Amino acid sequence: MTADPEQARVSHRQRLRAVRALRDSAREGRLSDVTFLHRLRVVIDARRRRDLDAAVGDLPPAGLWARAELAFQGWWDRTFGPRPAAAQLDLRLPPAPGRYVIGRDFACDLRLTHDSVSRRHAMLTSVDGQWMVVDLGSTNGTRVNGWRLQVQTPLRPGDQLDLGLQRLRVVA
Repeated sequence: MTADPEQARVSHRQRLRAVRALRDSAREGRLSDVTFLHRLRVVIDARRRRDLDAAVGDLPPAGLWARAELAFQGWWDRTFGPRPAAAQLDLRLPPAPGRYVIGRDFACDLRLTHDSVSRRHAMLTSVDGQWMVVDLGSTNGTRVNGWRLQVQTPLRPGDQLDLGLQRLRVVA
């Protein structure tokens, strides 16, 4: 009778590999600080392999996406030259709570015309009086203060919201 690998106890080496995967994903901006700390706690408390898989199973191999993104950016710059960044715009948060979609599509609540913005790029929602932003699977990603979004993230006045190459500054 063989033991189920998911039921096997976690070794120190497996735990260290999981911590490195979390660290690398956080460095690449794929995890927010809160998500990183939550998952780190899960890894530290893990007793079985399935617990580790729950914490890091959805992460890409360390450095893979960063290397691919740098390779693509290098190819793009060599072929077409650097992509021009859009001018920075001020984003005034709506006075009424609700859901507001940001993107290039005419049906979006906030329409941005820069080529790097997806048709349905991100969504603003009001949760208990706090404005949150979530990426809607955009091609070029959404960043708040330089950190790539993976989960719903709060917005505060003064934050920089990057949708592709379009930068928005959140104002009160």
